[in-house]
Amino acid sequence: MRTEGTAGHLVAIKTLDYEDQAQRQGFRFMVQVTDRGRGGWSDARHTDTAWVEVKLRDVNDNPPQFTRSHAHVTVREDTAPGTLLAALPAIDLDMMEQQRVDYRVLGGWGALTVDGVGGVRLWRALDREGGGGGVGVARVVAVDEGHPSLSSTATLTITLDDVNDCPPRLLPPTLLHVTEGAPASLLGLLTATDDDMWALGHGPPFVFTLAPSNPSHVLNTLNINYLPSLDSGRGGAQVWTMGPLDREEHRQLAAEIVVTDAGGLAATHPITIIVDDINDNPMRPGFKTVHLWKTQAGGADAALGRVYVEDPDDWDLEDKTFAWAGPPHPLFTLQNNTGEIFASKQLREGRYELHFTVSDRVWGQTNVPANVTVAVRYLSPEALTHAVPVTLMPTTPAALTAGWTPSNGGGGLGTLMEAVKKVVGNAAEAVEVVSVYGLHTFPQPAAADIILTTQDSPSPIPFASVWISVKQTGRSFMDPVKLHGMLALHLQHLEKLMKLRVALEDTRAMEEENGKVSSGSSISYTSDTQVPHNPSSVASLASMALPLQVVDTNSTSLVTPRLTRAQECHAHKRHDDETCTTTSCLNGGRCIRTDIGNRCMCPGGSWGPQCKVLARTFSGSGWAWVRPLPPCLPTTISVRLLTRNQDAMILYSGPLSSSFNHPHYPPTPMIALQLAGGQPQVVLEGARGPMKLQVNTTLNTGTWHTLHLSLNAQGMTLMVDLCGREWAPDITNDAHCIVRTPWINTRVTESWSSSVPLQLGGLAHPYPHSAKFGWSTDLVQEALDGCISHLTVNGELVDLGEPAYSSGSERGCIPQENACRDALVSCGLRAQCVGGLNNPSCECQPGLMGPECASPTVPAAFGQASYTKVALSFTPDPYDVMLQLRVRARGHPNGLVIQLADTQQSHVLKLCLHGGVACASVTGMESALQEVCLESFPLGDGSWHTIRVGRHGHNLIISVDDGDGWRRNETLSSLLTTARLTDMQPLVTAPPLPITVDRQGVTIGGIPELDELSPVKVHDDLQDVCIDDVRVSGHSLPLPPFVNETVWGQVNTQQNLEQGCTAPDFCTNSSCLPPLSCQDSWRHATCSCQPGQQLLGRRCQDVDECVFQPCLQGGTCYNLRPGYHCVCGPAHTGDNCEWAKLPSDPNPFTAPMAIAALTLSVLVIVVIGILLNIRLHRSRAARGMAGRSGGVEGVTSVVETPVEVQAVTDTPHIRAAKEENVLLDSLKIKMPTKQILLSPKGTKHLVTPIGPLTLGEKVITKCSCCEDVRCKEATNNSPRCSTAAVTTTVTEAVLEHRVGIAQVDCSTTCNNAVCPVTCSRKPTNGVLQVITSTGMSSVRPLLAQDDLRAYAYEGDGSPSGSLSSTVLGLQTESMEDDSPKPLVPEYGEVLDLLKSLPDALNSSTLSQDCRAGHTTQKTVGGSKSPKTKQKEVNIT
Repeated sequence: MRTEGTAGHLVAIKTLDYEDQAQRQGFRFMVQVTDRGRGGWSDARHTDTAWVEVKLRDVNDNPPQFTRSHAHVTVREDTAPGTLLAALPAIDLDMMEQQRVDYRVLGGWGALTVDGVGGVRLWRALDREGGGGGVGVARVVAVDEGHPSLSSTATLTITLDDVNDCPPRLLPPTLLHVTEGAPASLLGLLTATDDDMWALGHGPPFVFTLAPSNPSHVLNTLNINYLPSLDSGRGGAQVWTMGPLDREEHRQLAAEIVVTDAGGLAATHPITIIVDDINDNPMRPGFKTVHLWKTQAGGADAALGRVYVEDPDDWDLEDKTFAWAGPPHPLFTLQNNTGEIFASKQLREGRYELHFTVSDRVWGQTNVPANVTVAVRYLSPEALTHAVPVTLMPTTPAALTAGWTPSNGGGGLGTLMEAVKKVVGNAAEAVEVVSVYGLHTFPQPAAADIILTTQDSPSPIPFASVWISVKQTGRSFMDPVKLHGMLALHLQHLEKLMKLRVALEDTRAMEEENGKVSSGSSISYTSDTQVPHNPSSVASLASMALPLQVVDTNSTSLVTPRLTRAQECHAHKRHDDETCTTTSCLNGGRCIRTDIGNRCMCPGGSWGPQCKVLARTFSGSGWAWVRPLPPCLPTTISVRLLTRNQDAMILYSGPLSSSFNHPHYPPTPMIALQLAGGQPQVVLEGARGPMKLQVNTTLNTGTWHTLHLSLNAQGMTLMVDLCGREWAPDITNDAHCIVRTPWINTRVTESWSSSVPLQLGGLAHPYPHSAKFGWSTDLVQEALDGCISHLTVNGELVDLGEPAYSSGSERGCIPQENACRDALVSCGLRAQCVGGLNNPSCECQPGLMGPECASPTVPAAFGQASYTKVALSFTPDPYDVMLQLRVRARGHPNGLVIQLADTQQSHVLKLCLHGGVACASVTGMESALQEVCLESFPLGDGSWHTIRVGRHGHNLIISVDDGDGWRRNETLSSLLTTARLTDMQPLVTAPPLPITVDRQGVTIGGIPELDELSPVKVHDDLQDVCIDDVRVSGHSLPLPPFVNETVWGQVNTQQNLEQGCTAPDFCTNSSCLPPLSCQDSWRHATCSCQPGQQLLGRRCQDVDECVFQPCLQGGTCYNLRPGYHCVCGPAHTGDNCEWAKLPSDPNPFTAPMAIAALTLSVLVIVVIGILLNIRLHRSRAARGMAGRSGGVEGVTSVVETPVEVQAVTDTPHIRAAKEENVLLDSLKIKMPTKQILLSPKGTKHLVTPIGPLTLGEKVITKCSCCEDVRCKEATNNSPRCSTAAVTTTVTEAVLEHRVGIAQVDCSTTCNNAVCPVTCSRKPTNGVLQVITSTGMSSVRPLLAQDDLRAYAYEGDGSPSGSLSSTVLGLQTESMEDDSPKPLVPEYGEVLDLLKSLPDALNSSTLSQDCRAGHTTQKTVGGSKSPKTKQKEVNIT
């Protein structure tokens, strides 16, 4: 105890240790205090005592301790994989020795693995001769799970005992020569070596013999003379011929030599004897066919091969000369001394006949004819982009194509094409060969040059690479990913048919295996960065950079482009400005040209400028193929998952078969992301070592989870939910959401992935057996039952709507949609169901709100010194928060968009604009600035853009619009690692800072500087920027001045905000040279044609958008001026028919509600029947009066039936079809309609907008009265008047606004059947009648034959505008003369029949004593219109 002033301090005099069992129990002792009174310590009045208890808390202060720090073992090099070499366990004294210890092993040739208790085992076979030597050192690292983690290292030394497992190798030269016709000659000496230890008897002396398996002509021609004394006593052999050889009989001899070492291990090696040719045969006329396949882009001049004459001698080129037989062809060039033919790059598709002559000075032959036919065919870009490589070995392109022709097949190439066609099945209409080439080109050198050639290195493996594409029925090409996968599924079958080894790789892998490219090769290679690339293709597109390679087999030549596989790792292609191609729009989207460039019209449920579908459902036995993973480092893969399965395959990239016939050293590359016991697990096999990562968290909860898999130069990392969830103040590390491990073998350069398709949700073949591929971990054997969404590879979203090949899966996440439907949540067409299976809800598209997201949100315009503060009614997660809003800006604005902060603003999440670039940042008093910007996509183009910002623990993400590719940027700090002593450590170790948003914590538009709660100055204010639809963690916030409060927040303060997003007309005081006009586009003016027009020459002409077929799902397009209009089928809706009409929502109370609905329907029918019966009697009375009354010629009477016509708008794209509301007394009937227009008589177009016009209107009023008793009783002694509106002569017109016609009240005194009428007018929303002049006809709707309106009837005597009158006016077009015909002629016959009934006869007896008429005239605009006597037609 120490006394310092008035305080007593308890100090430990030695280091405390929780691991000491005595101290672990804690300490308890008495402390006494005194005030130094007179009695001192003995006076109880001046002292006091207290018991003090000290408990120790354990901290991670002890690294793991190995039971031994070094071990040495000696093993044979043929020790089986899986053998335990040594046990090096470690214990951790912390946490009462209960803390888990993880192990990993480094070094040891990359052939070792360590289990969870420190047991070091072999995971692959050892090889003393493999380059690592006979002694290996491995370091076993033990790491505890404390924070910070501590580690310790133990060393394991391994000595390999040699086994005689390497047969002797034949040393070069193995290529020997002999002159044709020479007597028995010595060709050369053969020597050998052995990689095993010679001291153990695993080497010389070597014995050489001629293998008895050689052909008989080889055994009769060659002789091997074994000499033990050669090569310093190691043994050797002489190779002799037994007599003269004829090159015309055997150009070369391939012999097999058996070499045996002292231990009895033997190997067979080939040698080749070339018979050097002499000119001993005359030549004869020859004919050659050259097949030239080139791209339309042209390219350089192409070599076609050599002029061919029939001559058994083929080394007599120096004795021959070549010439044109007649004038040279301007598109071809001949080398006179070599006979090589070259074609100009201007050569076009077709057939060319060339004639040459050849002379031989040795035989004295001159002008021997040699004809060459060149057949040129263009390779389409589709054939190039859909081609896949098939590499065969050991063979050469010449040997493979010998005997093959494009029309008849044959040869090895024909066998390959037939095999591919059988593999593909009935879907293949034709298999096309796109390219054939190999590693070497073999020009025919002179004999002297060949004799001097020696071989100083082992011969590379000869191979032939063939690129093929499959044309399907319908002339479309098979997806290259699907073709590649199907060939991989049947790889063993292909090898059996071809009797060669088959690899689905291009030549780059083969050249790396051979170690070099032949110096004699004249073939250059294209750069992947210079060749345009289709993301869905495994081949490079056609371009001028593609070189051509000739495969010459004397009588034929095949000249094809040399293709290479494009390896794009982080190429984010911009799709906005590209030309429309067949791959521009996915999932049924259509690429059309608009005023702002080309864009895709996407069907409902797709996403982004390319119409990608981001989710896919798997049924538990399905799978889908997408393009292969890039074999690059670093690579990041992310995917969202929704399932309730404990075990499921999520992603798999590896062999497409259950077994493998070839030796597995190193193990076959494979990577799999799977669920094992509900926890995410990734398994990787290959040359970098077996690796398995598993995060201790459960994902099969029925909610969405995000997985990130990162591979970099240090190792591999698996992260769950961006490490943004489940943080708490007592959690000090990220072990609950992320695991990391370094590569086991860091010296390898092989790719970590394979080139086969990436399989999702399951496998298309039986699950592979780990032992047969050399894997150390078994895979989960169950397919996924759930959804995969937002699969992203290196920042680019993968389309899941149209995978290359799939089974048992379908687009979209059906379980999620069913969850909303089961919860009676209707999302409509413009929202998506989110929230997983447990808490489903609807999330509106940006800019929409309300029930079924049918209402647009109202933006706010931010001016100078503008801002608003919003108080939240909920608390966002302090570690995991999402921001989303829409922004509209022009130019390069700067300022704050939105800010979330705590009370002291010590921790802040900001979204700002810096010169139009969106930047998100997190700042804190205890941490450095973390910022991420989207420089590739500035926002100042005047369009609305949706910005999303996600802060998830240490990770910060920002995206614009669809967030695909270059429209997304992220700082994933949790994935950043560093290498420390070959270990992999995270760069960020501290937990993330929480952002606890208070009631004043949300600021939009600027940061006010307050003085006594009044703003003095606004910092970082946005100016001339609009903001809309602000959401925090999915909850919509109020945005003043239109909305000041929602259930999620309330506006506290605001300043200088205006409702809407309007801007002044920038075309004011501006002019353009005709025919262009000034077009205002929100704070920007341009000189251009009107919307929907294009400049052709010196005129602005309408663009027929229907040429691009913008109407989806079989909709019919009608071109407008401007724009277009889509008429959709009954099952679809939307401006472009992009939406499928939603089915009715299911209801758990369907049966009770159906009974109630049936009862209610019966009551409604009874009421309607009574009303119609009353209506029928009134109509008969009215018909009787109308029969007596007079009328105005050419005018249809209008009685009591108002019609409301919606205004017609003139927009670039006609919106959803508008509706008319026809009111029939108490019944309201909706009739779908198009624009109501007037057209010249005989026109066939339903819609031809002309533009708004002011119509002059003449009002005609007709009244009738009666003195008959029954008439008076029926009419209550009041006149009945009909009113119609009549226009003056109008040639073209369109209804633009609702027009109300005044109601006419008539009073009359009847005298001698003459009724003078006095009428007064009062405004009402009545009938709108438009009458055209002579030569105009009313536009009557042309209905389909199955339209139910054609069969409705409510009684005779129906007035104009009623349903029966409408039916009688319905017309259809005749197929013969295109003239309108009555749609339902039988309807009129029924009405005529009803008129002859007794009730009709009785109604005819009504009084017809008086008839009167009165006509007035006015114009709608108030101007007078002269009377006209022209014939007039009424249109309602």
